[in-house]
Amino acid sequence: KEFNLLYDRGLNAFHEGNINEAIHYFEASLQLSNRISQLTFKMKQKNKEDRQEQEEEQEVEQEQEDSYQGPGCSEVWRMLGLSHAEHDEDRIAIDCLERAIAEDPYNLDALLNVGVSYVNELDSVRAVKNLRAWIAHNPKYHGLEVDVNDGYSDGSVMDEVMQLMLSAANRVENDPDVQIVLGVLYNVTNHYDLATDAFTAASVIKSTDYTIWNKLGATLANDNQSEQALLPYHKAILIKPKYARGWLNLGISYINLGEFNNAIRCYLTALELNSNAKHIWNYIRMALSENERYDLIPLAARHDIEILRKDFPKIPNQNPSEIVRQNTTK
Repeated sequence: KEFNLLYDRGLNAFHEGNINEAIHYFEASLQLSNRISQLTFKMKQKNKEDRQEQEEEQEVEQEQEDSYQGPGCSEVWRMLGLSHAEHDEDRIAIDCLERAIAEDPYNLDALLNVGVSYVNELDSVRAVKNLRAWIAHNPKYHGLEVDVNDGYSDGSVMDEVMQLMLSAANRVENDPDVQIVLGVLYNVTNHYDLATDAFTAASVIKSTDYTIWNKLGATLANDNQSEQALLPYHKAILIKPKYARGWLNLGISYINLGEFNNAIRCYLTALELNSNAKHIWNYIRMALSENERYDLIPLAARHDIEILRKDFPKIPNQNPSEIVRQNTTK
């Protein structure tokens, strides 16, 4: 029961955007699960000398059973991984997501999430491997096969997975996860126009999923369309204002547009949400230099957010329609 309580608190903190708090609760639930497992194992090794010892063992086993009525360790590891991904910590996220898959190889969400994280780490081989496992284990697409010897395939795993996903899209209409995987695969192969179409289709089905809007923005940015990327990024943070990764990506697009002040404002927000993201300070120093605000570079070196905020106040989380209006009037 305590295991489930810690997990639920972590889940609530995650959805509210309090990611550090979520990480704390998810880690605490995993530590508790580990302690229960160790205690159960030790008790099973002991000789059952009397009834009292048997009752103690049953009590511990019952506690373990109660703990696992909820999400299970695989799902907790997955949520811990997603929490780190939200803080732009893909390497840590991947370790957690891989642990989730080790606990449950059929955790479809974990397979999809780790595939995306590998793309962010520019590891296309592992990304494709996990996305292939995602469709292989998905009951909706059981038995789905493609002919790799049809004369059109190049025989690669990438091509096989792409063909599988296109077949999946034909089998089940309006599956946002299929569109997300297609978008990720098209990003890997640098077909950004097709990736944009896939993520746009996913956003229509799941319009309140801020991660899809972020992926759409990142795709447009990768395709050198930083101005067009502003709208989906703003949409993502409108849905989840405490989305550190979204604020960071928005700042990068502003940098690409030469809007250094807005970029710094976004970077500071990302740091306020995740003070451990020390690499963002490098972005701030570069932006200050490009903006010829050399007087403020020492403040960045001291990581002084409060004083920098006097020159770079928080950027308003505007309604996306307002962003469109401003872009059309430039």
